[in-house]
This record gives sequence, structure tokens and C-alpha cells, in this order.
Amino acid sequence: MRTELNRRSLLSRGGTLAPLVGLGLLGGATAATADTGDTAENRLGSPLLGTWAVKVTFDIPNRPGEDGLFAFTADRICLGTTTGAGHLSLGSWRPTTQGFEFTFRHFMYADDDGTYTGEVRVQQSGRFTSATTWTASGTGTAFDTQGNQVAVVQSATAGTRY
Repeated sequence: MRTELNRRSLLSRGGTLAPLVGLGLLGGATAATADTGDTAENRLGSPLLGTWAVKVTFDIPNRPGEDGLFAFTADRICLGTTTGAGHLSLGSWRPTTQGFEFTFRHFMYADDDGTYTGEVRVQQSGRFTSATTWTASGTGTAFDTQGNQVAVVQSATAGTRY
């Protein structure tokens, strides 16, 4: 059975429905707002949003760097992968008065047989160096499968928009 839309009925209810649509209350929609408040995110113009090619370096002698891809969403979700992790990392980001911060987690696996060995929790603070580049630094803390901390490594990340 097909429900016919009555144009007159929709138009007459338009004054009632319009505010609800604008608030995103119908159909699970998310309202797009033009917030003009003086927040860090508005001052930055949300330049972090989008996709980035990254280079990660570690403060460990003879440890090679990693290449990666990160994405930062308007919902403040951080997604990424690096050649070292080899799978998806999930986390969040937030603007700060100096730039931004992001955190994420990814699982660790043994190289020889793929056995799950724990997880890494990354926390970094960054700044924009241009409209299309940023740098960040922080730590990656490794935990074994029992939740015991096994290592803390300093790292730096450089992102380039693509």
C-alpha cells in the first residue's frame, strides 16, 4: 500500500514542522548550525576536518617511522591507520586554544602468527603549521591482553591534507 502525500496538508503543517526540521528532530536528522560563538573550534574554522596523509616518527633508536592515513570528522571522531598498525584505529579529537588534541586506540598483533597481544593508546597535541599541514606530539602507551602497561613511547606526527 502506498501512502499519497497531500500537498495542501503538508503546506498547512509547514509552519509547525519547519522548526522541528530545523532542530533535526524529525527522521533522526542532525541539524547544521552556524555557531558564531567565540570557541576554539570556530576560531580555527575546523581546519582539522577531513583526510590527512601522516608520517609518524618515534623517539626510539633504530625504530623506523610509519606512514598512515587519518580522518577527523565534524562529530569529533578520529579514524586512522598506519603501516605499523596495519588496521583501523578509533578515537576522538577536540580543538584547544593552541590547536587540537586527539586520542585513539588500536590493537596489537604478533607479526609471526597474528595473535592478539594487546593494545596501544595514543594521545597527541597538535598545531597547524599551514592551512594544509600540522604537527603533533605525544605518547603511545602499550598494554598487554591483561591490561598491564608494558611500554610508553614518545612519538611525533606530521599531517598533510589530501
